[in-house]
Amino acid sequence: MNGGFRFVLGAFLASRALFLAAGALAAALLPRSEPGGEPLETPGILSYWAHWDGAWYSEIALEGYEVRAPESTAFFPLYPMLVRAGAALGGGPALWGVFFSLVFTLLALYFLYRLAETLWSGEAARAATLALAFFPTAFFLNAAYTEALFLALTTGAVWAVRVRRDMLLAGVLGSLAALTRNAGVLVVIPLLYEWYRGRDSFGWRGAAALALPPLGLAAYMAYLRQRFGDPLLFARQQEEYWGREFTAPPETLRAAWQAAGEGLPYLMDPGALFLDPSAAPALAASNALNLAFFGLLAALLAAALLLLPPGLSLYALALTVPPLLVPGPLFPLMSLPRFMLGAFPLFLVLGVLLARSRWLLAAWLAASSAAGVLLAALFASWRWVA
Repeated sequence: MNGGFRFVLGAFLASRALFLAAGALAAALLPRSEPGGEPLETPGILSYWAHWDGAWYSEIALEGYEVRAPESTAFFPLYPMLVRAGAALGGGPALWGVFFSLVFTLLALYFLYRLAETLWSGEAARAATLALAFFPTAFFLNAAYTEALFLALTTGAVWAVRVRRDMLLAGVLGSLAALTRNAGVLVVIPLLYEWYRGRDSFGWRGAAALALPPLGLAAYMAYLRQRFGDPLLFARQQEEYWGREFTAPPETLRAAWQAAGEGLPYLMDPGALFLDPSAAPALAASNALNLAFFGLLAALLAAALLLLPPGLSLYALALTVPPLLVPGPLFPLMSLPRFMLGAFPLFLVLGVLLARSRWLLAAWLAASSAAGVLLAALFASWRWVA
Protein backbone atom coordinates (compact mmCIF):
# COMPACT_ATOMS: atom_id res chain seq x y z
CA MET A 1 0.00 0.00 0.00
CA ASN A 2 1.65 3.27 -1.10
CA GLY A 3 1.78 6.35 1.09
CA GLY A 4 -0.81 8.24 -0.93
CA PHE A 5 -3.42 5.54 -0.60
CA ARG A 6 -2.70 5.14 3.12
CA PHE A 7 -3.37 8.85 3.59
CA VAL A 8 -6.58 8.68 1.54
CA LEU A 9 -7.77 5.66 3.52
CA GLY A 10 -7.08 7.43 6.80
CA ALA A 11 -8.98 10.54 5.70
CA PHE A 12 -11.84 8.36 4.49
CA LEU A 13 -12.12 6.38 7.72
CA ALA A 14 -11.86 9.43 9.99
CA SER A 15 -14.36 11.56 8.07
CA ARG A 16 -16.89 8.77 7.54
CA ALA A 17 -16.73 7.79 11.23
CA LEU A 18 -17.36 11.41 12.21
CA PHE A 19 -20.40 11.88 9.97
CA LEU A 20 -21.82 8.40 10.55
CA ALA A 21 -21.62 8.96 14.31
CA ALA A 22 -23.24 12.39 14.00
CA GLY A 23 -26.12 10.94 11.98
CA ALA A 24 -26.65 8.02 14.35
CA LEU A 25 -26.72 10.24 17.44
CA ALA A 26 -29.07 12.73 15.80
CA ALA A 27 -31.45 9.98 14.68
CA ALA A 28 -31.49 8.56 18.21
CA LEU A 29 -31.70 11.77 20.24
CA LEU A 30 -33.37 14.52 18.21
CA PRO A 31 -37.13 14.76 17.63
CA ARG A 32 -37.92 13.66 14.12
CA SER A 33 -39.54 16.03 11.66
CA GLU A 34 -42.28 14.71 9.38
CA PRO A 35 -42.15 16.45 5.99
CA GLY A 36 -45.16 16.17 3.77
CA GLY A 37 -45.36 15.31 0.10
CA GLU A 38 -42.13 13.28 -0.06
CA PRO A 39 -41.62 9.55 -0.33
CA LEU A 40 -40.88 8.47 3.24
CA GLU A 41 -37.87 6.42 4.23
CA THR A 42 -38.22 2.68 3.98
CA PRO A 43 -37.87 0.70 7.23
CA GLY A 44 -34.54 -0.90 7.94
CA ILE A 45 -31.08 -0.28 9.25
CA LEU A 46 -29.54 3.11 8.40
CA SER A 47 -32.88 4.35 7.02
CA TYR A 48 -32.14 7.84 8.40
CA TRP A 49 -29.54 8.18 5.64
CA ALA A 50 -32.30 7.86 3.02
CA HIS A 51 -34.15 11.14 3.53
CA TRP A 52 -35.38 13.60 0.88
CA ASP A 53 -33.75 12.58 -2.44
CA GLY A 54 -32.56 9.40 -0.75
CA ALA A 55 -36.19 8.39 -0.21
CA TRP A 56 -36.88 8.90 -3.92
CA TYR A 57 -33.88 6.78 -4.91
CA SER A 58 -34.85 4.06 -2.44
CA GLU A 59 -38.39 3.94 -3.77
CA ILE A 60 -37.22 3.81 -7.39
CA ALA A 61 -34.77 1.04 -6.50
CA LEU A 62 -37.54 -1.09 -4.96
CA GLU A 63 -40.55 -0.27 -7.13
CA GLY A 64 -39.33 1.40 -10.31
CA TYR A 65 -40.23 4.75 -11.83
CA GLU A 66 -43.93 4.08 -12.29
CA VAL A 67 -44.99 4.58 -8.65
CA ARG A 68 -44.42 8.35 -8.76
CA ALA A 69 -44.07 9.00 -12.48
CA PRO A 70 -43.51 11.41 -14.05
CA GLU A 71 -41.88 13.22 -11.08
CA SER A 72 -39.59 10.27 -10.34
CA THR A 73 -37.96 10.49 -13.78
CA ALA A 74 -35.94 13.51 -12.60
CA PHE A 75 -33.78 10.97 -10.73
CA PHE A 76 -31.37 9.21 -13.07
CA PRO A 77 -31.15 5.40 -13.12
CA LEU A 78 -27.60 4.18 -12.41
CA TYR A 79 -27.59 4.66 -8.63
CA PRO A 80 -31.02 3.07 -7.98
CA MET A 81 -30.01 0.20 -10.27
CA LEU A 82 -27.00 -0.50 -8.05
CA VAL A 83 -29.12 -0.23 -4.89
CA ARG A 84 -31.72 -2.55 -6.38
CA ALA A 85 -29.06 -5.14 -7.16
CA GLY A 86 -27.76 -4.96 -3.59
CA ALA A 87 -31.21 -5.01 -1.99
CA ALA A 88 -32.00 -8.22 -3.88
CA LEU A 89 -29.47 -9.86 -1.55
CA GLY A 90 -31.33 -8.55 1.53
CA GLY A 91 -30.75 -5.66 3.89
CA GLY A 92 -32.92 -2.93 2.39
CA PRO A 93 -32.20 0.02 0.08
CA ALA A 94 -30.86 2.39 2.73
CA LEU A 95 -28.20 -0.07 3.86
CA TRP A 96 -27.06 -0.71 0.29
CA GLY A 97 -27.31 2.97 -0.57
CA VAL A 98 -24.90 3.79 2.25
CA PHE A 99 -22.64 0.89 1.32
CA PHE A 100 -22.28 1.99 -2.30
CA SER A 101 -21.84 5.62 -1.27
CA LEU A 102 -18.98 4.68 1.05
CA VAL A 103 -17.24 2.58 -1.59
CA PHE A 104 -17.47 5.33 -4.18
CA THR A 105 -16.38 7.98 -1.68
CA LEU A 106 -13.12 6.13 -1.14
CA LEU A 107 -12.58 5.96 -4.90
CA ALA A 108 -13.41 9.65 -5.35
CA LEU A 109 -10.93 10.67 -2.64
CA TYR A 110 -8.20 8.56 -4.24
CA PHE A 111 -8.79 9.99 -7.71
CA LEU A 112 -8.81 13.53 -6.29
CA TYR A 113 -5.56 12.88 -4.44
CA ARG A 114 -3.83 11.62 -7.56
CA LEU A 115 -5.07 14.53 -9.65
CA ALA A 116 -3.85 17.10 -7.11
CA GLU A 117 -0.52 15.29 -6.80
CA THR A 118 -0.11 15.34 -10.57
CA LEU A 119 -1.03 19.01 -10.84
CA TRP A 120 0.98 20.27 -7.87
CA SER A 121 2.44 18.24 -5.01
CA GLY A 122 1.80 15.73 -2.27
CA GLU A 123 1.05 18.54 0.18
CA ALA A 124 -1.65 19.94 -2.07
CA ALA A 125 -3.02 16.43 -2.63
CA ARG A 126 -3.34 15.81 1.10
CA ALA A 127 -5.01 19.16 1.70
CA ALA A 128 -7.45 18.64 -1.19
CA THR A 129 -8.37 15.18 0.10
CA LEU A 130 -9.04 16.51 3.60
CA ALA A 131 -10.99 19.49 2.26
CA LEU A 132 -13.35 17.18 0.38
CA ALA A 133 -13.61 14.51 3.09
CA PHE A 134 -14.54 17.03 5.80
CA PHE A 135 -16.50 19.56 3.72
CA PRO A 136 -19.67 20.71 5.54
CA THR A 137 -21.94 18.86 3.11
CA ALA A 138 -19.67 15.79 2.81
CA PHE A 139 -22.09 13.86 5.02
CA PHE A 140 -24.04 13.38 1.76
CA LEU A 141 -21.22 11.02 0.79
CA ASN A 142 -22.61 8.67 3.47
CA ALA A 143 -26.21 9.00 2.35
CA ALA A 144 -28.37 7.16 -0.16
CA TYR A 145 -27.66 9.94 -2.65
CA THR A 146 -25.77 10.05 -5.93
CA GLU A 147 -23.06 12.41 -4.66
CA ALA A 148 -20.40 9.76 -4.04
CA LEU A 149 -21.09 7.84 -7.25
CA PHE A 150 -21.10 11.04 -9.32
CA LEU A 151 -17.84 12.21 -7.72
CA ALA A 152 -16.11 8.88 -8.25
CA LEU A 153 -17.11 8.71 -11.91
CA THR A 154 -16.24 12.32 -12.78
CA THR A 155 -12.96 12.46 -10.86
CA GLY A 156 -12.20 9.02 -12.25
CA ALA A 157 -12.83 10.17 -15.81
CA VAL A 158 -10.38 13.07 -15.49
CA TRP A 159 -7.90 10.87 -13.59
CA ALA A 160 -8.10 8.31 -16.41
CA VAL A 161 -7.13 10.81 -19.08
CA ARG A 162 -4.71 12.99 -17.11
CA VAL A 163 -2.91 10.34 -15.03
CA ARG A 164 -3.50 7.06 -16.91
CA ARG A 165 -3.61 8.69 -20.37
CA ASP A 166 -6.51 6.39 -21.23
CA MET A 167 -9.13 8.28 -23.22
CA LEU A 168 -11.40 5.27 -23.70
CA LEU A 169 -11.64 4.61 -19.96
CA ALA A 170 -12.33 8.30 -19.40
CA GLY A 171 -15.17 8.19 -21.91
CA VAL A 172 -16.71 5.08 -20.34
CA LEU A 173 -16.63 6.61 -16.86
CA GLY A 174 -18.10 9.81 -18.31
CA SER A 175 -20.98 7.89 -19.86
CA LEU A 176 -21.74 6.29 -16.50
CA ALA A 177 -21.64 9.73 -14.87
CA ALA A 178 -24.27 10.89 -17.37
CA LEU A 179 -26.42 7.92 -16.34
CA THR A 180 -26.06 9.09 -12.74
CA ARG A 181 -27.03 12.73 -13.30
CA ASN A 182 -27.75 14.79 -16.37
CA ALA A 183 -24.85 17.06 -15.36
CA GLY A 184 -22.52 14.11 -15.86
CA VAL A 185 -22.43 14.92 -19.56
CA LEU A 186 -20.49 18.09 -18.67
CA VAL A 187 -17.40 16.02 -17.88
CA VAL A 188 -16.79 16.16 -21.63
CA ILE A 189 -15.47 19.71 -21.02
CA PRO A 190 -12.24 18.72 -19.19
CA LEU A 191 -11.94 15.58 -21.34
CA LEU A 192 -12.04 17.67 -24.51
CA TYR A 193 -9.39 19.99 -23.11
CA GLU A 194 -7.14 17.06 -22.19
CA TRP A 195 -7.62 15.50 -25.62
CA TYR A 196 -6.68 18.76 -27.30
CA ARG A 197 -3.52 19.05 -25.16
CA GLY A 198 -2.49 15.51 -26.06
CA ARG A 199 -4.11 15.18 -29.47
CA ASP A 200 -0.91 13.98 -31.09
CA SER A 201 -0.76 10.94 -28.80
CA PHE A 202 -4.51 10.37 -28.33
CA GLY A 203 -5.32 10.73 -32.02
CA TRP A 204 -8.79 10.51 -33.51
CA ARG A 205 -9.59 7.33 -31.62
CA GLY A 206 -9.29 9.37 -28.47
CA ALA A 207 -11.57 12.00 -29.96
CA ALA A 208 -14.19 9.32 -30.63
CA ALA A 209 -14.25 8.53 -26.89
CA LEU A 210 -15.57 12.04 -26.28
CA ALA A 211 -18.91 10.87 -27.70
CA LEU A 212 -19.39 8.39 -24.85
CA PRO A 213 -20.60 10.80 -22.10
CA PRO A 214 -23.44 12.17 -24.27
CA LEU A 215 -24.36 8.58 -25.12
CA GLY A 216 -25.00 7.92 -21.43
CA LEU A 217 -27.55 10.72 -21.35
CA ALA A 218 -29.00 9.58 -24.68
CA ALA A 219 -29.53 6.08 -23.29
CA TYR A 220 -31.72 7.39 -20.47
CA MET A 221 -33.61 9.63 -22.88
CA ALA A 222 -34.25 6.64 -25.13
CA TYR A 223 -35.67 4.73 -22.17
CA LEU A 224 -37.97 7.64 -21.25
CA ARG A 225 -39.22 7.88 -24.80
CA GLN A 226 -39.91 4.16 -24.96
CA ARG A 227 -41.54 3.96 -21.51
CA PHE A 228 -43.28 7.32 -21.15
CA GLY A 229 -43.28 8.78 -24.66
CA ASP A 230 -41.14 11.82 -23.80
CA PRO A 231 -37.32 11.73 -23.91
CA LEU A 232 -37.09 15.07 -22.05
CA LEU A 233 -39.50 14.12 -19.28
CA PHE A 234 -36.75 14.33 -16.66
CA ALA A 235 -36.08 17.97 -17.57
CA ARG A 236 -39.73 19.01 -17.67
CA GLN A 237 -40.22 17.82 -14.10
CA GLN A 238 -37.76 20.41 -12.82
CA GLU A 239 -40.24 23.09 -13.85
CA GLU A 240 -43.55 21.29 -13.49
CA TYR A 241 -42.93 19.60 -10.11
CA TRP A 242 -40.09 21.53 -8.48
CA GLY A 243 -41.01 24.90 -9.95
CA ARG A 244 -37.59 25.69 -11.41
CA GLU A 245 -37.62 28.00 -14.44
CA PHE A 246 -35.07 30.19 -16.15
CA THR A 247 -34.32 33.43 -14.30
CA ALA A 248 -31.67 36.09 -14.89
CA PRO A 249 -28.84 35.66 -12.32
CA PRO A 250 -29.16 39.21 -10.88
CA GLU A 251 -32.81 38.53 -10.13
CA THR A 252 -31.91 35.20 -8.53
CA LEU A 253 -29.32 36.86 -6.31
CA ARG A 254 -31.75 39.58 -5.22
CA ALA A 255 -34.29 36.94 -4.27
CA ALA A 256 -31.57 34.92 -2.52
CA TRP A 257 -30.48 37.97 -0.50
CA GLN A 258 -34.03 38.68 0.62
CA ALA A 259 -34.72 35.03 1.47
CA ALA A 260 -31.45 34.78 3.38
CA GLY A 261 -32.40 37.77 5.49
CA GLU A 262 -35.70 36.12 6.36
CA GLY A 263 -34.03 32.80 7.14
CA LEU A 264 -31.09 34.13 9.19
CA PRO A 265 -33.02 34.32 12.50
CA TYR A 266 -33.81 30.60 12.20
CA LEU A 267 -30.18 29.78 11.42
CA MET A 268 -29.19 31.55 14.65
CA ASP A 269 -31.82 29.74 16.75
CA PRO A 270 -30.63 26.18 17.56
CA GLY A 271 -33.83 25.38 19.45
CA ALA A 272 -36.00 26.06 16.42
CA LEU A 273 -33.60 24.33 14.05
CA PHE A 274 -33.10 21.10 15.94
CA LEU A 275 -36.16 20.70 18.17
CA ASP A 276 -39.12 22.10 16.24
CA PRO A 277 -41.27 19.16 15.04
CA SER A 278 -41.73 20.94 11.73
CA ALA A 279 -39.08 21.10 9.01
CA ALA A 280 -40.07 24.75 8.35
CA PRO A 281 -37.26 26.40 10.41
CA ALA A 282 -34.57 24.35 8.66
CA LEU A 283 -36.11 25.07 5.27
CA ALA A 284 -36.09 28.82 5.97
CA ALA A 285 -32.58 28.73 7.44
CA SER A 286 -31.29 26.96 4.34
CA ASN A 287 -31.66 30.20 2.38
CA ALA A 288 -29.13 31.93 4.64
CA LEU A 289 -26.86 28.89 4.45
CA ASN A 290 -27.10 28.78 0.67
CA LEU A 291 -26.08 32.42 0.34
CA ALA A 292 -23.02 31.84 2.53
CA PHE A 293 -22.01 28.92 0.33
CA PHE A 294 -22.51 31.08 -2.74
CA GLY A 295 -19.94 33.52 -1.37
CA LEU A 296 -17.47 30.66 -0.92
CA LEU A 297 -18.27 29.36 -4.40
CA ALA A 298 -17.65 32.74 -6.02
CA ALA A 299 -14.24 33.00 -4.32
CA LEU A 300 -13.23 29.48 -5.32
CA LEU A 301 -14.32 29.94 -8.93
CA ALA A 302 -12.28 33.14 -9.14
CA ALA A 303 -9.25 31.31 -7.75
CA ALA A 304 -9.89 28.41 -10.15
CA LEU A 305 -9.38 30.72 -13.12
CA LEU A 306 -5.86 31.41 -11.86
CA LEU A 307 -4.89 27.99 -10.52
CA LEU A 308 -6.57 25.30 -12.62
CA PRO A 309 -6.29 24.20 -16.23
CA PRO A 310 -9.04 25.89 -18.25
CA GLY A 311 -10.97 22.65 -18.76
CA LEU A 312 -11.35 22.11 -15.02
CA SER A 313 -12.25 25.70 -14.13
CA LEU A 314 -14.87 25.81 -16.89
CA TYR A 315 -16.24 22.44 -15.74
CA ALA A 316 -16.61 23.71 -12.15
CA LEU A 317 -18.47 26.77 -13.41
CA ALA A 318 -20.78 24.72 -15.61
CA LEU A 319 -21.66 22.38 -12.72
CA THR A 320 -22.47 25.11 -10.22
CA VAL A 321 -24.21 27.77 -12.32
CA PRO A 322 -27.63 26.02 -12.63
CA PRO A 323 -28.91 27.25 -9.23
CA LEU A 324 -28.43 30.82 -10.51
CA LEU A 325 -30.16 30.16 -13.81
CA VAL A 326 -33.03 27.92 -12.68
CA PRO A 327 -33.71 28.81 -9.04
CA GLY A 328 -36.36 27.26 -6.85
CA PRO A 329 -39.43 29.45 -6.25
CA LEU A 330 -39.09 29.55 -2.44
CA PHE A 331 -35.40 28.69 -2.12
CA PRO A 332 -33.53 30.66 -4.80
CA LEU A 333 -30.19 28.87 -4.38
CA MET A 334 -31.66 25.50 -3.45
CA SER A 335 -29.15 22.62 -3.44
CA LEU A 336 -26.14 24.86 -4.15
CA PRO A 337 -24.07 23.53 -1.19
CA ARG A 338 -24.67 19.99 -2.42
CA PHE A 339 -23.87 20.88 -6.03
CA MET A 340 -20.57 22.31 -4.82
CA LEU A 341 -19.72 18.93 -3.30
CA GLY A 342 -20.01 17.37 -6.77
CA ALA A 343 -17.71 19.94 -8.38
CA PHE A 344 -14.38 18.31 -7.56
CA PRO A 345 -12.18 21.06 -9.14
CA LEU A 346 -13.24 23.31 -6.24
CA PHE A 347 -11.42 20.97 -3.87
CA LEU A 348 -8.32 21.02 -6.02
CA VAL A 349 -8.36 24.80 -5.53
CA LEU A 350 -8.91 24.44 -1.78
CA GLY A 351 -6.05 21.96 -1.66
CA VAL A 352 -3.48 24.24 -3.22
CA LEU A 353 -4.63 27.20 -1.10
CA LEU A 354 -4.80 25.36 2.23
CA ALA A 355 -1.49 23.58 1.65
CA ARG A 356 0.29 26.90 2.06
CA SER A 357 -0.24 26.95 5.83
CA ARG A 358 -0.75 24.13 8.33
CA TRP A 359 -2.52 26.54 10.66
CA LEU A 360 -4.89 27.63 7.94
CA LEU A 361 -5.60 24.01 7.02
CA ALA A 362 -6.24 23.08 10.66
CA ALA A 363 -8.57 26.04 11.18
CA TRP A 364 -10.49 25.24 7.98
CA LEU A 365 -10.90 21.58 8.90
CA ALA A 366 -12.06 22.41 12.43
CA ALA A 367 -14.71 24.85 11.20
CA SER A 368 -15.73 22.66 8.27
CA SER A 369 -16.06 19.51 10.39
CA ALA A 370 -18.10 21.29 13.07
CA ALA A 371 -20.48 22.69 10.46
CA GLY A 372 -20.72 19.25 8.83
CA VAL A 373 -21.67 17.57 12.11
CA LEU A 374 -24.50 20.06 12.68
CA LEU A 375 -25.78 19.70 9.12
CA ALA A 376 -25.60 15.89 9.33
CA ALA A 377 -27.70 16.06 12.50
CA LEU A 378 -30.33 18.15 10.72
CA PHE A 379 -30.43 15.75 7.78
CA ALA A 380 -30.67 12.58 9.88
CA SER A 381 -33.66 14.00 11.79
CA TRP A 382 -35.55 14.73 8.51
CA ARG A 383 -34.73 18.42 8.43
CA TRP A 384 -33.78 20.10 5.18
CA VAL A 385 -30.14 20.66 4.29
CA ALA A 386 -29.09 21.89 0.82
